[in-house]
Amino acid sequence: MLLALCAVPGLAASHADLVTLYDDFRKGVAFPVVAGVPDHGAAAMARRAAVADRTEAALLVIDSTGWTIPERADHLLVLAEARGVRFQHRILRQWQRDPSWWATLDIGWGPKVDTAFAPPKLPLKDAAARRTLAARLATVPATLAAARASLTDMRGDLVGLGITHHDIETRLYTRMAGDLAKTEPALAARARTAARASADFAAWLRATRPALPAAAGIGRPAMDWYLRHVLLFPYGYDEMKAIGEREWERSMTFLKIEEHEHKALPMIAPVTSLAAFEALRREADTDLLAFLKSRDIMTVPDWLTVPEPEGPYVMPANQDPSVPGPFDPPINRNFFREAEDRDPRTLRAHNLPGHNFDMLWRARDPRPIRRDARLGFAESSRVEGWAFYLEEMVVQAGWLDDRPKAREIHYILMANRAARLLPELKVQANEWSFDAALASLAGRTPYWMEKDDDTALYDMALYLRQPGLGLNYYFGKTQLEQLLAEVALKEGRSFNLKRFHDRFIASGLVPIALTRWEMTGNDDQVRTMWQAPPIP
Repeated sequence: MLLALCAVPGLAASHADLVTLYDDFRKGVAFPVVAGVPDHGAAAMARRAAVADRTEAALLVIDSTGWTIPERADHLLVLAEARGVRFQHRILRQWQRDPSWWATLDIGWGPKVDTAFAPPKLPLKDAAARRTLAARLATVPATLAAARASLTDMRGDLVGLGITHHDIETRLYTRMAGDLAKTEPALAARARTAARASADFAAWLRATRPALPAAAGIGRPAMDWYLRHVLLFPYGYDEMKAIGEREWERSMTFLKIEEHEHKALPMIAPVTSLAAFEALRREADTDLLAFLKSRDIMTVPDWLTVPEPEGPYVMPANQDPSVPGPFDPPINRNFFREAEDRDPRTLRAHNLPGHNFDMLWRARDPRPIRRDARLGFAESSRVEGWAFYLEEMVVQAGWLDDRPKAREIHYILMANRAARLLPELKVQANEWSFDAALASLAGRTPYWMEKDDDTALYDMALYLRQPGLGLNYYFGKTQLEQLLAEVALKEGRSFNLKRFHDRFIASGLVPIALTRWEMTGNDDQVRTMWQAPPIP
């Protein structure tokens, strides 16, 4: 009913009406699941796309000019989300193009069907856990059969990534079957069936790949449209390419200056045990929270505390039963392990007042719309931009003044993030193959990365599969720095860093162009985002 009312041009709707429209939209675009199996058939996908079309049309005729800026920002946020679903159906179409979308196990971040589940901790604790696992394992063959029917427009580069993913799933199911055989023989049989289904699916992908076109990027015109009208960036492809190259050069320059100043000092040796790793991380977290409080950098609430030990960051390749554990000799470190095992401080700034804080903040945000995770990771520029900004901010604020080699590690990490930008842009524009993009990323990361590095492979896979995920780090940070500079110029000597950070955080996990509009009243960026041309 509300959609029909909102189709009246110039409707004087309220923010409460927007929330109702948004709630209906979110329900309408949830991917359908039938008997535990995703329904991505033509009829179901047509219904989902139609919800996005109707919602966008309704949003465009709502007159929100009399609303507060935060309410108008919500309006544009929901509009961008509806356009994101429309773009997904018009361009991304992961269910038709990307075999990794059809993950049955949830073993890494990235786009996938809603039914993927995390490998269970064994032994199972009770009858309810046994029933849940039995039901999930039973759906694996049907899910992969649905995948074969749906994947009608695959691309070679995406198929290569899908083969790798489903090979890992096969080995995980095989190990699961062996572990379950000790206590749960009926479930072990189901896990073996799931392993066979996964292996058959990977074999089908291998047989299909040679006849497919290789390039999987969405193309430059579509990328420009997506950046502006879904991710709400004020930059397009050309601007990002130019800024990205400048940032890589800047990071390399600072690294070399640091190395020159402290060339007589050896690089920090990495830890070689989980206990030493956790001790380093705990020390860094404790010191970081004290630093943020003592320097009045941001409000540190009581609920932001040193987290429980969680081990190194786990990527899909690290969950593969065919590879050793993180500290099993000989230790094989990926790029981020090389940094964190030596000095984790920069990455702890990224995660503790960054990701950990954001997730805890979101859980406490009472505002409808903003308390939800965005579809298609569209808040990633805010989440990753803030976290990446924190890495450099704490260095400039003096946290690593007495740790010169930790500063070198910081600039190595910065150079790596900058080195990701050009490969993502070029692989999405179909100017580079996946292998060429991977070679550029590894080749322009100054240390600790080869083409077969788990971090390099995982990052480039994500950036091919979900446009913008790598760009979000640097260009979210760039937007945040622009906002700080504008606020500081306006406030002059009265500028207060803690007040700025607290205001920024209070806006919530939304694209930074919207936060800038709220904090400055300047709508020069968002004015260009309301009306969108047809998707190229």
